Amino acid sequence: MLSISELGEQNPWWRDRALIDEDPLIEAWDASSFRWWPRITDAFQWDARVIYSLRGPRQVGKTTLLKLKVRELLEGGVEARRIFYWACDQVESFERLSSIIDSYLDWARRFTNEMLYLFLDEVSGVKDWQRGIKYLYDMGRLRNCLVVLTGSHSLDLVKATESLAGRRGEVERLGEESPDKIFLGASFSEYVETLSKEILKALQELDRSSERWRLNALNRLANGEIPEPLSELELYQRDLDGLLDDYLITGGIPRAINSYVSRGAIPEIVYSDYVNLILRDIARWGGNEIYLRQILQRILQTMSSQVSWNTLKDDTEIATHDTARWYIDILKNSFAVNYIYHLNRDRGVPYYRKAKKIYLGDPFIYHSLRWWALGGRQPFSEALELLKDPEERSKLMEAVICNHLIRILYDIGPKAQFDYTTRLFYWESEKKREVDFVARLGDKFLPIETKYQKRLQRSDIYGVIDFEKGGKSTKGIIITKETWAESRTHVEIPASIFLLLA
Repeated sequence: MLSISELGEQNPWWRDRALIDEDPLIEAWDASSFRWWPRITDAFQWDARVIYSLRGPRQVGKTTLLKLKVRELLEGGVEARRIFYWACDQVESFERLSSIIDSYLDWARRFTNEMLYLFLDEVSGVKDWQRGIKYLYDMGRLRNCLVVLTGSHSLDLVKATESLAGRRGEVERLGEESPDKIFLGASFSEYVETLSKEILKALQELDRSSERWRLNALNRLANGEIPEPLSELELYQRDLDGLLDDYLITGGIPRAINSYVSRGAIPEIVYSDYVNLILRDIARWGGNEIYLRQILQRILQTMSSQVSWNTLKDDTEIATHDTARWYIDILKNSFAVNYIYHLNRDRGVPYYRKAKKIYLGDPFIYHSLRWWALGGRQPFSEALELLKDPEERSKLMEAVICNHLIRILYDIGPKAQFDYTTRLFYWESEKKREVDFVARLGDKFLPIETKYQKRLQRSDIYGVIDFEKGGKSTKGIIITKETWAESRTHVEIPASIFLLLA
């Protein structure tokens, strides 16, 4: 059992609630040029006695989010001793974890029967942590608590929370919402809303920052029309295009954004810190650093192209396609990689055995892993140099669009077992005409093509036309660099506008 003074080391607000403002992460957020309040915070019911999980990539700001919520609760009048935070990355066992929590509960229940808030950070780093939570729940110790469990690896946290079935608290109060939340880096719209007060005001005046508006706009586009409120954003297109240029450098990672906005550059330490965390995860799961470097090199070579697990291991020392896939899945579950399957449109399911398309999703993650995998010298200058190449820039834009389509589909149907590979695909006709993305919307499919260029040629839309001929299709969306258009088969919309829908 830990003493109260030991527990208080990570909870200084018990001594003086004003000490939350001296937390290094809070101080950094207050001083930041990118003071982002993630939308995911609004997805919690903070008065419900629920055990939540919150998973997302490294460096995205999960710990900062928890500390900001602690401050908000304190400012809202919650008694300081009812709020417990613990960083679990140094907790060696689930027995130790349950002992720490038990020590806090014993102390807190001496003076209050009100609901307690428990924030357990990076709990997925504790082997079999769910056994400790399960024990405490079954003993009735978490009966009047809201618990948030965070982790940086999707598979680890999902499988563990599955073992807590029936032990998540008042989940019926959440309706169709899941207690398992995904916290990614800032989407482009969050990036814009945080950095541009003018555009944020315009979005708010037209209710364009609401989730319902964004999904309604997507449905209108799928019906072949550009909603008038969306087209009014053309007034801000030059500003949005400039912000998108910056987003292709920083991605949605707060530390990278703050460095770029405040200094005009991103220090090497920001890139290397992210890479080192990924390497630590790979080692934890029994991976080989050399194989990881080789598989990343192959992803960079094949990104946005069709590739099989077998051909992915070409030019590497990896012996089998199963091993190649293992590394891809580790990266996927660490939120570094997305991949999509070829759509079997007759059955509405993926072709699991056919070639895939693999993307490094967030631009900062892309630049970081590319720098490490290729043995670069100066990651920031290399990122700027890469973006001067129209072909490489177009590939990165396609990756960003894939990332944002996954977010949109999750917003449409947020579930604990959400699997975007059954909702987002690519497609190729018998004539070898490809559609970059096909999104399942109810009983129909939405074809989406990325053409990040100033002008379209007729041949650029042949894939979408072929797809629509097969039935069960909406009108297509062509995501361009700057053009707007409505036609019989599709709409054209600039990337900097379309990405605001996520």
